[in-house]
Amino acid sequence: MSQSTKLTYLFLLVFTISLTGISIVEAEISSYACVNAELQEISPSSIGVDEEFTLGINLESCGTKTPEDVTFEIISIPSDIIVTENLVTKVSKLTYSTSERYLIYHMRTTPDAKPGPHLIKMKLTYANEPVDTEKYYEVEIRVIGEDAEPRISSVETSPEYIYEGDTVDLRLGIENYGEAIAKSVSVNLDHEFKGIKTSSIGTLGLNESQTALFKFKANRSGEFEIPVIIEYEDDFGKQKDEYDINITVLDKKGTLNLASVKVDPVLPYMGDTVELTMRIENSGDRTINSIRAYADHPFKGLKESFIGTLDPNEDGPAVITFIADQSGEYEIPVTITYSDDFGEEQIETKINLIVLETNGGAGRAAIVLLVLAVIGGLIYINYRTKKSKDEVIRQLMEGSGNHPDNKEE
Repeated sequence: MSQSTKLTYLFLLVFTISLTGISIVEAEISSYACVNAELQEISPSSIGVDEEFTLGINLESCGTKTPEDVTFEIISIPSDIIVTENLVTKVSKLTYSTSERYLIYHMRTTPDAKPGPHLIKMKLTYANEPVDTEKYYEVEIRVIGEDAEPRISSVETSPEYIYEGDTVDLRLGIENYGEAIAKSVSVNLDHEFKGIKTSSIGTLGLNESQTALFKFKANRSGEFEIPVIIEYEDDFGKQKDEYDINITVLDKKGTLNLASVKVDPVLPYMGDTVELTMRIENSGDRTINSIRAYADHPFKGLKESFIGTLDPNEDGPAVITFIADQSGEYEIPVTITYSDDFGEEQIETKINLIVLETNGGAGRAAIVLLVLAVIGGLIYINYRTKKSKDEVIRQLMEGSGNHPDNKEE
């Protein structure tokens, strides 16, 4: 055999061995373990608050070698989702006949679960060469919620008919017409009066109602549309709804008034000590406290008198004593103040006073005679008017009696 022939056979042998070696290596690489976790189902698809549901996971072999020492576990779950099964599942050898390859987790949302997406994190581990393989998965669970709907169910005022100046107790019935609990409920009145504008009523269950209480001073009359703002929390977080109520305030009715004025002496002279007595009457329908009368006169002496409390239809005297050290005609401003739940209120009026210059007996007698003459004149006029009326009536009666139809035949 020639040298060239030997070299040719040697080259073919080496090439054959090389091809055989590559095939062996490729065969070893093509035989490997592989596992995937697939989400099979979430049932039901819509999950509410405080509801049960199931999560299905399917373990699939994706390699040419049977996987061994497979571990699937839930490593993170939201606090408002409860799982009843064990969070860790181990499979010694994963084949198509292995029952553990179908994982069903029974879960439940808590009563206070928050609506929105919730992430459940999972981990898959299985044996592989040269090290174990780890895979991580996330499943999103979306929790749906319900709306609360607190609304105004009733409006009551005390007094029922409101007058200007009244202190008003307003009661708003608030009822939850929604499908979820309304929490941290507060009611705000955007009124222009002096008084309470906010009332907190806490939690409203389904179809539950509570009363929001308000108090204010109706300081002017008119028709008022008052916005009512209800703030609360439901499954979707903080909410705010706005409604309107209508309040009618009637024109001011009499409450405190000056019932009578007495001056002693009636016609004081300069230098006299004068006692001014004003009777203050409560003609309203509520008790009034801390009543004072202030007479802004120019004389030396007292200007203020404290009356205290007057019940409805009750009156009390305000007595002010001073020295009439100046003569003339005076229009004295009088201010009546009182207190209620919202501070101090006042009523203003005026009284007239005449102070004579000298204390002459003839002058006083002349004035007394003049007053008596006026009174006598009024009595006489009244008498003449009555007598005249009686005469007319008598003539009419006589005329009726002398009618021709009434004559005897």
